[in-house]
Amino acid sequence: MTASMVSILGLLGLVTVGIVTPGPNNMTCFIHSGIHGLRRTLPLILGMAIGFVSLNMLVLVVVLEFDSEPGLKAVIHWVGVSFIILLGLFVSRLTTAYDVDAELPRLGPMAGFLMQWVNGKEWGFVILYVTQYIDPFGGDLAGGVAIVAIVTVYCVVGISAWTLFGSRLEGAFGSNRFRVIALPVAGFILVLLGILAGIRGP
Repeated sequence: MTASMVSILGLLGLVTVGIVTPGPNNMTCFIHSGIHGLRRTLPLILGMAIGFVSLNMLVLVVVLEFDSEPGLKAVIHWVGVSFIILLGLFVSRLTTAYDVDAELPRLGPMAGFLMQWVNGKEWGFVILYVTQYIDPFGGDLAGGVAIVAIVTVYCVVGISAWTLFGSRLEGAFGSNRFRVIALPVAGFILVLLGILAGIRGP
């Protein structure tokens, strides 16, 4: 079964929220790039991509394994929904701007890989889009791999954009305007996304 364009655009729309809202990956990349430069940040991005694919495949296998048990699949889905809502509430209440630490060490592929496994935001989004879109993509391993491939390419492009424009974005993230306006808006978007995903169901 081939996913419809509506399903693909819906998937990309969901992932876009994850890319544009503050999180460990995009924040680390634009700060690291601002301090160490674009070329020295590429190994970090490579490690992030490998870790991202690994985490996605783990979630995919778990979701497919429990596909015949709707109760467990629903639990997995609601864990993702709950985390996204809690993350949105947290982001909306942030009162401190991001500070660039001039002593930030150079980070390589291993750091990028390991970051994915302790990245709560990523866990929430991966669980959310896998449980929401596995059926429109065929409900099987091939469809799940297609989801992972599409999202990985899209996220690498997004992270690269954060990295490329890191020094310019840092000024925005360190400003009072960003702290007072953008963070509450980002938090509201995440909460709304979680609520809509909850209404839609697994």
